[in-house]
Amino acid sequence: MPIFPSASGYTGIEATPLARVGYSDFILSRVYENDWLPRITASELLEPVTRCNQTIQLMYAPEVGPLRSYQKNQQLVPNTVSTQARCLSICYMGYQDIKFDSTDIKMACERWPSYEEKLLESMYQSYVSTMRTFVLGRMMAEVSPRTSLDLAGMNQDVNLGKPGQPVHVTPQNLPKVLADLQRVLIESKRWVEGEMYIIVPPQLRTYLAMSNYSNSLYSCNCGGIVSGMWDHPLMGFTVIESIHVPVVRDKTGNLCFFILAGHKEATAYASNILEARLNTSDPNSFGVRYQYLVAWGAEVIYPDALAMGYWTFDPIN
Repeated sequence: MPIFPSASGYTGIEATPLARVGYSDFILSRVYENDWLPRITASELLEPVTRCNQTIQLMYAPEVGPLRSYQKNQQLVPNTVSTQARCLSICYMGYQDIKFDSTDIKMACERWPSYEEKLLESMYQSYVSTMRTFVLGRMMAEVSPRTSLDLAGMNQDVNLGKPGQPVHVTPQNLPKVLADLQRVLIESKRWVEGEMYIIVPPQLRTYLAMSNYSNSLYSCNCGGIVSGMWDHPLMGFTVIESIHVPVVRDKTGNLCFFILAGHKEATAYASNILEARLNTSDPNSFGVRYQYLVAWGAEVIYPDALAMGYWTFDPIN
């Protein structure tokens, strides 16, 4: 006998897709299909996340030293290639506890499938918002000084901005500030044509429309299959637009954004819903509760494969 009779075609809420153990997989599959985090991090090569405090070993790509000068009959000195690794620790956890009152379930009635779809979308947005904020924070904290701040580049002659002295972005200098990010990644030997990304705030649209980049392609095609990703590159970067770009009110009074760019192999990231359950016998209320437990972690493996600009957008009159 179902606890909550339903007119939606199900025998009760415990028989809906929400109650299945695999329902959390719907959230994860939507993350992979729609979210841009898997496009900017090395996540598909990692072992599955199955518990908190799990450690995943990541191997560095081997690198050899420079060529040595040679003189006749000299004894050769080898450049030893060693095996190096870094560990990604899954040490962050969170949960979601969603309560459905019995009266709301009855009100949803035959509209339950559409109600459930909206619920799934809300849970997805909650999940990715937390993950995006966390991963971008790790990138900010671990990016190389050679590819960030005001003394970036091979010769420390590229100004990408720093707290108190942001780069002032205008429609006129937009190509220049994008080229600076590209240049420091080229000089760090991490640039791979067609595989680089940049994460920008929505404010960039206005400046892009008024810059030399302005054309019919950009005015009509912002956004593709993956939420937030633009259809056309800028200065070789695949553009990802997000409200999660880290932002602060600088001591100068300007609103300043930490603009992150790089290659997906720079950062390792993993997350998973470890456990999900539907509790239909809550003694403290007339309703049911859907709960799931999440674990996640991220580490920057190649700091010089990331670049970070500190931008403020000058007012447009």
